[in-house]
This record gives sequence, C-alpha cells and structure tokens, in this order.
Amino acid sequence: MTDENKAKGPGQNGRGDRGGFSFDDRGGGGGGRGRGGDRDGRGGGRGGGRDRRDGPGGGGASYRVVNELSALEKALTKADFVAMKEPLNAVLRAMKPLRLKSIENLDLNTRGRLITSLMRVQRLPKPAPSEAPAADAAPAEAPAADAAPAAEGAPEAAAPEAAAAPAAPAAPAVDPKIAAYGDAQFTIGLIWSSVNDADRARAAFENAGRQPTEADLAVPAQAAAPERTERPARGDRKDRPPRGDRKDRPERGERPARPARPERPEPFVSSGDWQVDVKTLETAGRTRDAARIHEKNQSFADASRLFEAGGDHKSALRTAVMAKNDEAFVRLSAKLKPEEIVEALERASAWEKLMEFHVAKGDFESIAKLYERANQFDQAGLAWERSGKLSLARKAYERAKDFGGAHRVRDLEVQKLIERGDRLGAATLQVGAGKKAEALETLKALPGPKAFHFMEKLKMKAEADAFAKEELAKAEAANNPVQRARWLELLGRQQEAADVYLAADRKDKAAFVFEAMGELKKAAELLEAAGQLDKAQALFTRAGDTANADRVKALPRPEPKPKSAAAAAEEAEAEGQMPPPSAPTTGGSTPTATA
Repeated sequence: MTDENKAKGPGQNGRGDRGGFSFDDRGGGGGGRGRGGDRDGRGGGRGGGRDRRDGPGGGGASYRVVNELSALEKALTKADFVAMKEPLNAVLRAMKPLRLKSIENLDLNTRGRLITSLMRVQRLPKPAPSEAPAADAAPAEAPAADAAPAAEGAPEAAAPEAAAAPAAPAAPAVDPKIAAYGDAQFTIGLIWSSVNDADRARAAFENAGRQPTEADLAVPAQAAAPERTERPARGDRKDRPPRGDRKDRPERGERPARPARPERPEPFVSSGDWQVDVKTLETAGRTRDAARIHEKNQSFADASRLFEAGGDHKSALRTAVMAKNDEAFVRLSAKLKPEEIVEALERASAWEKLMEFHVAKGDFESIAKLYERANQFDQAGLAWERSGKLSLARKAYERAKDFGGAHRVRDLEVQKLIERGDRLGAATLQVGAGKKAEALETLKALPGPKAFHFMEKLKMKAEADAFAKEELAKAEAANNPVQRARWLELLGRQQEAADVYLAADRKDKAAFVFEAMGELKKAAELLEAAGQLDKAQALFTRAGDTANADRVKALPRPEPKPKSAAAAAEEAEAEGQMPPPSAPTTGGSTPTATA
C-alpha cells in the first residue's frame, strides 16, 4: 500500500491535540476545528461525520477508532471492565469492515494509540472473586425444613421415593467482575484477529478462557448501495398552472457582422545574417523588432529611426542619445515627460547629457545626486548648497575633506536655524563642532529656565550650573523672590526654594516643591489654602488621607479669577517660556515683584 493510500486521520504525526484539515478526512476526521469535531483534536462525538472512504485505513474509520479509545482510556484508569465493554465493541465494529491485512495499514497516530490502549487492558490482572454473603445460603435450606408439613396428606409410599431422590445441584453464581474481564479480553482477541495479529489474539483468548467461533470471526458484508429510483416523468406544459400574462419579448435586431480576424503572423526564422533579417522585418512592418536587432548590433541611428516609426519614443530617444544625434534628441524630448527622459538617459548611461538636462531645468538636487553617484563630493556639496539643502551640503564637504567649506556651510546652517527659532538645533551643531562658547551664547538668548534645560540636554552640566548661579545672583539683586525660588529649585535646593515661595506668599508654588520632596500632605494643605481644591483632593488621596480628601471634596469650588498680564508674564518667565507680547519686559526680565 502506498503512502498516498494511507489514512491521514486526526492528529497524524503526533499532532492530534491540535487537529488539522486533510483532504482524506472528509467526514469529520480532519481535527477538532472541522465540522462535527470537538476541541481536543480527536474529532466530534460518536459517529461525527460520515465515512466517505471505504478503503483500508480510511480516515473516517480511523477517526471512530481514536474517538472510542478516549472512552476506553477513561475506564482503563479506574480498571472498570464493565465500562470498557462498549468502547471495545465500538472499536471492533470499526475495525472489522476495514479488512486490514496488518495493523501497519493504519495511520501512525491511530496505530500507536490502538496498540497502547489494547496492551494496557490486556496486561491488567484478573480481578479477585468477591465473597458470597452468608445471607444468600440461608433461604436455600428453608424449603427442606418445610417439606414435612407439606407432605402430611400424601400417601406413605411417596415418602421413601422422595427421600431417595437426590437434590439437583445448583448452578454456580457468576462473578460480574470476572465475567466483564473475560468479555473484555475476548473482544480484544477479536480486534487482534481483525488485523491478522495471531500471537496477540491467542494471548487475549487464553486470558478470556474461551476460543472464538467462526461466527465471531466473520467479517460483515459490505452494504450494497441503494438502487436509484427512476425520476418521475414531468408533466406536460399544458398541465402546469398559468404563470400570468407576460410581455412579449422584443425582437432582436440583426447582429453586426464581426470584422475579419487578422491572420496571425508566422514566427520569424532568422537567416543567420542580421542585416538580411532587419530588412525582412522592416519590409513586413515589424519595425520595432528590426530596431532591437539594430540596437543589439550597435547600429543606433537606424534603431532610433525604426523605434520612432514604431511609436516607441522612449527607446528612440535612448538610441538617439547613444548615436549622438542631438537633433533627434530635441525632437523626441518634446514628445516625452521629464521623468521619461530621465529614465531613458539613465538606461543609456548618458550622464553628461543627463547633467545638461538637469542644469537646463535648474534641478540642483538631482545634479547633486549625480555628483554623489560619481563620488565627486566637492561638486555635490556646491549643488546641495545651491539647492538650499545645507545639512546635505555640509556632509558632502566633510566627505570631500573640504573642512573649510563644511565650517562655512555650518555657520550658514546655524544662522538659518536661529532665524527659524530653533536655537536648540543651532546649539547642537555648534557643540558638535566643538564651539561650546558659541552654543552657550546661542542658548542664553532664551528664557533662563529653558536655556538651563537645553544646556543639560546638551550635556553641559557645569555650564548649566554656572549659568543658574549667575541668574540666581541677578534675581537676588533684583529682589525677585519668585525668580530666586525658581533658580533654587533648578539647582536642587528645594527646601530653600519652598521657604522663599512661602515667604513670598506663593503657596501654590511651594506646594509643588513639597510634592517633589515627597511631602504630599503638606503640599495638599498648601494647595487647599491657595484655593486649588481639586489638586489638594488628589494629593490627599495619594497620601492616603481619605478623611481630608472627602472633606475637601465637599467644599464649594471658588470661581476662577482672570490673571493679570504681569502675573502671566511672571509665571511664563518662571516656567521658562517666552512672556506674552502684552507683558512689559525690561531687558528680558520680568518686573520686580514685592514680597
């Protein structure tokens, strides 16, 4: 039997727990996710799916065998021979119609599980007989004692005959456990016999204590297919019920005559001489085929002429460039799009012509790419600079080892970034070039806290601390407690910053400092005093003080007051933002606030 005829039952090759689809298992033997299959990959319930395959090892039969083995294994764990009877009989009913010459004809998964389950049952010890209860023997002796009164009216001659007749021996009681064990072993023997395994069948019959008859070993005949009944004759159209009035079908007009199909040209056979071939093809009107032969033999002028005659303007332009026919190039360029011209010139490797084309259009970006492709990075830098791509121009100069040009373009790039308002990007370029002093001057034009954060971002920690101390001294000299506290906070002196905020009656600012210090309850109390009840409630909740959180939640919320321009400018400066345009400024600093 070939491998193609072997059954591909559920879970073949050890994948029974996942299931799967097989074209051989059309009735439910394809796994747990098919129609009629359960979730463990062994098919559906009993009889799930119809076995459409009658050959040896059919997929449907394998499915039924594996399905019944599941019930057998459950009974096997309890050594319950009574519960094993039905699964074993079902396995036997599934195995007999297969008419297998050997158990090897089953698929690997079914064969392995069948052998394992049957051998486990066959190795189980025979159960011990159960002891008969004493109460069962007493009723048997009672009729003998009652015999005398019952025989008082009988003739005296009958008594000696009744006494002389021996009592018939009672049939021995059969233990149900031993009987179930024998039935299980006998059924296993029949299963082994159905696959022609004589040795295992003999051992099973010996365990059962009886041998099978010819009727037990007989294989049921295959059921014949039901005869197909004749289809009843259809009635005449006159007998059908009327369909109602229908509109008359419009008459069809005459169909237009189809044009004659052009004859398919015969395949061209080369004569061996390409010049003769091109003349033959050109005479037959196959100009593009002739042009390809011209191009292959480097006859570019004729190839361009024939491509143009055949309507292939891109190929005509390419071959005209290769023939150095400028007049044809100008004429054909007017018929093509710019991207088509570029493609044709690139295919022709006409880089000088392509450069002239880009220069005429003023496309310096494409020119720069061409120079980079030719490894002419100094010219590429000039082209990138002309196109306004200063970053790419600087990199091209660096690759060309033109450091003077790279520094010049970097200065232009820094200036352009400053004009756009990207001082962090400008300072990044200056730090990369080793110009930390210029980078500091670039950042100092920003609001103090923002400049401090940018310095830290550029890993200039020492310069940032020195800048913060200078700004702290300026705030102390100007008697600006808010700025002073803010710089103390940035320098990490949080307790001092909180004290300054409290002295300036800025409980809201002090609350955030205490929150950063981890003193949530103190911060919540300050926020409550400042009227920010929602934030206070949230901090009380974070601190685990539910009583105060509920108390603050019940308080009425005050109406928000609009901020003055001076207060908005002060807060913006403290947070490192640019002040609003309406806020008066003096040299980039906010007005002095009084304590």
